[in-house]
Amino acid sequence: MKCVSELYNRYPGSDIYVIGTGASLRVFPLSLLENKITIGLNQTWKTLPVRYSITIHPDLSIPEFIPDQSPHPEITWITKYEKTKSLVTPEQLKYAEEHFYFFEMIGRPNTQPPNKPPDTGRVLDWVRKATDDKLYLWTSIAQAGVNLAANMGAKNIFLIGCDNCALLGNNHAHKQHTRWRDASADSRYREYYEGLAEMRPVLRQRGVNLVSLTPFLSLEAPEQDFERLCEELDQPTLIQSAPDISPKLDYTGHYLNRFKQFARKVISVR
Repeated sequence: MKCVSELYNRYPGSDIYVIGTGASLRVFPLSLLENKITIGLNQTWKTLPVRYSITIHPDLSIPEFIPDQSPHPEITWITKYEKTKSLVTPEQLKYAEEHFYFFEMIGRPNTQPPNKPPDTGRVLDWVRKATDDKLYLWTSIAQAGVNLAANMGAKNIFLIGCDNCALLGNNHAHKQHTRWRDASADSRYREYYEGLAEMRPVLRQRGVNLVSLTPFLSLEAPEQDFERLCEELDQPTLIQSAPDISPKLDYTGHYLNRFKQFARKVISVR
């Protein structure tokens, strides 16, 4: 298997663009990204060519594994090896093992309830310096993409399409699923932001700048400019999200297991 650490220090002192699928990407001047070092998140490749892509859902995001999608062998994919076990055929698994780079995101026990993103990968020490094949990932794959860019040697990391909010009811630049895990979209977006915000000062100490680029000319009312750009560029002002694919959660079983674990600890102490 190829490990993500093999990609570290490829671009010392560079500018790297981490590109998400937020609605602002629909009206972003994509020509600005020509010949740039790009890391796409999940299905960014549907909107523009990217050099690297990262996901923890290869079955949902990687074109080689999506029915009726053309392959994109020019993309270097980074994912979790455990997630490739959900792929359908041995041939797909073999393809993943031969072509993908794999990272890890488990650094401590999960302390979150079942409806919250697990915090096993919320480890800022991995952001402070490159640590084996581990990448910070708490609430959004953008966080792992940023950590990867820093480990690749970026001096400046630019976020594009990482809106951490909806725009005029749009969650994505194109039709795509959502995954809110029994919470409101706004609360999930806030968690996406919080993860990136706590990474930013740690990256700054490392000498890495993290900033967001948008196509909007004013921060007072970005949705107004989004609508105006959609009209200028002949883009739809609303693309409905595909169905929410949040897993069905067994709250009773989760808390029963937590109680059993607590009881075993009490008994062992006695």
